[in-house]
This record gives sequence, C-alpha cells and structure tokens, in this order.
Amino acid sequence: MHKHERTYRCEAGHCFDEAREGYVNLLPANRKRSREPGDNREMIEARKRVHAAEVYRPLAQEIAVRLAEWLPASPRVLDLGCGEGYYSGVLLQRLADMSLWGIDIAKPAVRLAAKAHHRGKFAVASAFAVPLPDASLDGVFTVFAPASDAELARLLPPGGLYLNVCPAAGHLWELRQQLYAQPRPHREEVAALPGLVLESQDSVEFAVTLAPELLEDLVAMTPYAYGGERESKAQLSALGEFKVQMAFLLQRYRREKVA
Repeated sequence: MHKHERTYRCEAGHCFDEAREGYVNLLPANRKRSREPGDNREMIEARKRVHAAEVYRPLAQEIAVRLAEWLPASPRVLDLGCGEGYYSGVLLQRLADMSLWGIDIAKPAVRLAAKAHHRGKFAVASAFAVPLPDASLDGVFTVFAPASDAELARLLPPGGLYLNVCPAAGHLWELRQQLYAQPRPHREEVAALPGLVLESQDSVEFAVTLAPELLEDLVAMTPYAYGGERESKAQLSALGEFKVQMAFLLQRYRREKVA
C-alpha cells in the first residue's frame, strides 16, 4: 500500500482517504460482523478514564522497557489491537527512533489513538488481515488482544519479535470475588504458534487502590461488563476505596530463523 498526500492506494487499485484525525479506515464492509465492530463507545470511554488515571502505568512501562531491550535500533513495530493507543503512547515516549503502526477494528478507539499520537500510523483494520507487507516488521505486540498465527508468521522476518501480554491467574482476583459467587482464576496458557518459538515468560504484578468511580470504569472496560452477578455490580459503588491485585504474563516469542 502506498500513500500520496492523504490517500492510500493498494495494489488492487483501491483508494482509502485519511481522516482528518490522521487515521485510515481499511476494514472492508464484508469483514464487519456488526455495524460498529470492536469495543463499544462506553467501554472505550471507561478505558480512557482508567488509563488517564495511570492505573496500568506500571504494566505499560514494563512493556516499553522490555521492547526497548529486545528490539533492534530504529525498530518497526505494530501495536495489534491498539485501542485508543495507551500502550503505543508509552512506547513512543521510550523509543524516539521507532516507526509504529497501530490497528484495531473499533473506529472510535483508532480515532482517539491517531489524535493523541501523531508519530504513529493508525488504521481501522482486522488483526486477521493486517494491511502491511510480508516480513515488514521487527516486532509485534498485543495487550489483551487476539492475534492470527498466520499473520504473525507472515509479518515477522526470521528473528522478529512477538510479545503477548495476557492476564495471569490472580489478575483482579479481589474484584472477581465481589462479582461471582464462585470465582475462578484466569487460565494461564502458552499458545503454540507455528513458526514462532517461546523464548521467555515473565510476570508483572502490582496492587492498586481505586476510588468507586474508577472501580466502576475498570469493570466497564473489561469482559466483566457482560458477566458477574447484577446485584454484586450494583454494590460496587458502596465499597469505598477498593484494593485489587493486577497480575500479567509477558510472553516473548521469536520468529524461527531459516536453517
């Protein structure tokens, strides 16, 4: 795909105009499962408020430190499932020489990312049909977002890095105890990705104390917005300040090198 002024043109001759906020919509109508795919506006706004309060800042900083250590100089990086670009923003602050792309299927989130981070290039697109050439990236990272095995193998050259960030068993355990009569820990899984080798798996844990409004936003930005017991959710605002454990796994993969 090539850009001329504010228009992108693909090899098939299709043209896509850049929005005034700086992003481009590359999600074909036949790849949409709903009118507005991805996270809804309420979830996006709740997540924006939680990130503005720096609740996830220790995780974002750890991701940036690790990627700065593992990536080559002047890296080309994709934030896959970028949302409103919170983790992209922290990484851009850390790596001044980085070229960063971010994609997500939620247009309202991508619009926010493009407005906030002018150094990045953001697009509405599917993680299962990434609009970038083969072997064009030094690194890809996902934070609580899906990825396609085939696309990861296609986008990364031999030696390329993939970092997957997912919840650890004890993530938000105190909150789950409030929401469910019989809470269960997260299942910790290591995916077998064809063409990629797991190099390391590390944990990041910290505790945060949330005011009632932020606790409600935290629920609204997660899958708990659709689960849990209704009465338990209604009682969250009466809990006052609430301390909860944040726990994550950082899974580092490398694209296999050709023998």
